[in-house]
Amino acid sequence: MSIRSRLEDATVLFSTGRREGAFLQVLIAAAATSRKRYKQDEWDDAESFKNFIYDELGVITNGMKYNVAFPFQGRTTPLEDIFYHHLRCQLVHEGVMPESISFTEHREEAGKQFSVLKLDDPFGFPIGWVETLATAIWLAPENDELWQDDEARRTQSRKSFGDKWQLHRFCRRPNQQSKEMKRRRERVEWEHNGKLFALTFPHGTKTFEVIAAIEARAKAQPTDLS
Repeated sequence: MSIRSRLEDATVLFSTGRREGAFLQVLIAAAATSRKRYKQDEWDDAESFKNFIYDELGVITNGMKYNVAFPFQGRTTPLEDIFYHHLRCQLVHEGVMPESISFTEHREEAGKQFSVLKLDDPFGFPIGWVETLATAIWLAPENDELWQDDEARRTQSRKSFGDKWQLHRFCRRPNQQSKEMKRRRERVEWEHNGKLFALTFPHGTKTFEVIAAIEARAKAQPTDLS
């Protein structure tokens, strides 16, 4: 079964009102496409998926392209994190949408449809973004061989997005961590009063910087460390 099959299944499910099932198929197709763009020997599953979502934000949101984040569960959360941690993982591992997120319907004005995003609890996720994520997968150059019979329509669709769609050669997602970058994170362990403690920090961090970071954390949120 191919990525194309996943999107075709999603179309069938969506047409019968099975939105969560359709979204799951689209998320699976997104994960598979992300693996084509960000190879497994360099990136783990979470990083490759979030990189792909970040790459395609212009198509998914039909507007916002970079550093898209929203208030969610008490903190400002990047949209790619919501897609991966709260939607992809929840639907794959639990089989249902999280209670913290619900689909919102289109709004129509002057004959045009607009996605509706609600920064409430639960978070209102535009149902249209399921379709636009599928579009991003359909337009991804990594999937060209799957839609050779639809080349003209895909080319026209890419043009219609203008600079919201672009040929991605590397990701600009903030704080991305390749496998090599994660391997280079340093770790120290020590025992104190019969308890084992561990601390990780970026490669090259000086000892005084580690100490300063611990002190700053203690001063900022002393109740967490009591």
